[in-house]
Amino acid sequence: MPYQVKKLVGLISINYKIAPLDIREKFYFDNSEKIVFNNLLKKKVGVEGLMIISTCNRTEIYFEFENHIGEEKKFLHTIVKELVDFKGYKDSLSPYLNNLTGSYEVANHLFRLVSGLESMIIGEFQIVEQLKDAYYFSKKHKMLGPILGRMIQKSLETGKYIRTNTDIGRGAVSVSYAAVEQITKKYDLTKSNFLCVGLGETSKLSIRHLHQKNIKKIKITNRTESKSNKFCEELGYESVKFKNFKNEIKNSDVVIFSTSSKDTLLNKSDLIDIMSNRDKKLLLVDLSVPRNLSSDLYDHENVEIINVDNLKDSVNENYKKRKGEIIKAELYIEEFLVEFDDWTNARLLRPSILSLKKQVRELIVNKTLNNIEDYYSEEKNGEDLNSHLNKVYDKFSSNLVKRIKKASNNGKDEKAIEIINQIFLNEK
Repeated sequence: MPYQVKKLVGLISINYKIAPLDIREKFYFDNSEKIVFNNLLKKKVGVEGLMIISTCNRTEIYFEFENHIGEEKKFLHTIVKELVDFKGYKDSLSPYLNNLTGSYEVANHLFRLVSGLESMIIGEFQIVEQLKDAYYFSKKHKMLGPILGRMIQKSLETGKYIRTNTDIGRGAVSVSYAAVEQITKKYDLTKSNFLCVGLGETSKLSIRHLHQKNIKKIKITNRTESKSNKFCEELGYESVKFKNFKNEIKNSDVVIFSTSSKDTLLNKSDLIDIMSNRDKKLLLVDLSVPRNLSSDLYDHENVEIINVDNLKDSVNENYKKRKGEIIKAELYIEEFLVEFDDWTNARLLRPSILSLKKQVRELIVNKTLNNIEDYYSEEKNGEDLNSHLNKVYDKFSSNLVKRIKKASNNGKDEKAIEIINQIFLNEK
C-alpha cells in the first residue's frame, strides 16, 4: 500500500540559546547564498518552499516540502546534511540545532519569534523587520510555498496584535539598547568619543539610543558614503570615509561595529598599531554576525570587547520586568495558532473537493450541457434529455454512496456517520 503524501513544513534553527557566536557566524546566510541553497535543496531534496532568516542571534531555515508520512525525520536529516556540506562544516552540528517538523509546531515557534518571545531581549521587535525582509526576498525570487507563505503572513498579523495589545515591547528593547546600557555602566558617555562602523538597522538603533542620551561626539562611517552622510545630516553627527576608519579608532574611546562584512575588519596587527601610542582603554563593541573583530583581539590587556553574547545581564533583567506580559502574549499566540491550524487542516480536504468538482463537471457540463443542442434536435425530444439526466444522477449518486459506505466502514464508524450527516442532512 503506498504511503499517504501531504505537504509539510519544517524548521532548522541555530540560535543564541544553544549555539555560541563562533557557530552562528559560520552559518550566516547572505541573500546570494539563500538563492543558491534554495536551488540546491529543490534539486536534491524536492523542497517546494524556503525562507531563511539570518541575524546576529540566529539563522533559521524554514522549508516546505511534499513528504511521505512517517519520513519526516529522514528528510530533515537530509536537509541538515546539505546545510553542513554547503557551509563546509566538518564537526557535528547536532548540539547546536533546534529542529521542528509539522505546520503547528513550526508556526508556534515563528509566532513566538515575531512576538518578541524568542529574542535575546524579550520584547525586541527588530526581528519583525528582519522577518519581513526575509519573506519579501523569498517571495520576490519565487521561493515560497503556499503553506509557508500563509504561515509568515499569519505570524506578522500575530506580532502586530501582540505589540498593540500588550506592553511586552514597552520602552526601548533591543540588542542595541542592551549594548548601550552596558557601555553606560563602564564609561562617562558625555565625555567619550564614539565611532560607529557600519550603518545597518542594528547600528542605526545603537546610534539613536546614544542620541537620546544626548551624546555629541559621534563619528559614523559606512561603505556607502552617501548613506552615512544622509544619516549624519539628520542627527547632526560627523561622517568619515570608510577607508580611514582604522585611523579614526586611534582617537576614539568606544567603537561600535555593525556591518554585514563576511571578513574581519580589525585584526591583531591593526590593534597593535592603534594602541602603540595610547594609554587610555579602548572599548570595542561588535554587534555583527559574522564578527567584524578577529578572535585574537580578546587577549589585549588594554582593550575590552563586548559582543552579542556578552549581554546576558541585560537579558536577565529584561526578562524579570516583562514576565507578566509574556504570559499574556502566549495566550494571544494560542488563539492565532488555532486559526492557522484550522486553515491548514482545511487544506487537507482540497484534493477531495477538487475531485468531486471534477466529477460533477465531467458528468453534467462535459456530457450534458455541451451536447444539449442534440437533445432538442428534430430526432431528439425532452423525454430523451430527461432520461439522460436521470442516468447522470444515478451514476453520480451510486459513486457517492459507495464512497460514503467506505468512509464510514459500512455505517460502523459513528464519528464518520456524524460528519456525513452534518454534510448531507445539515444536522448540527
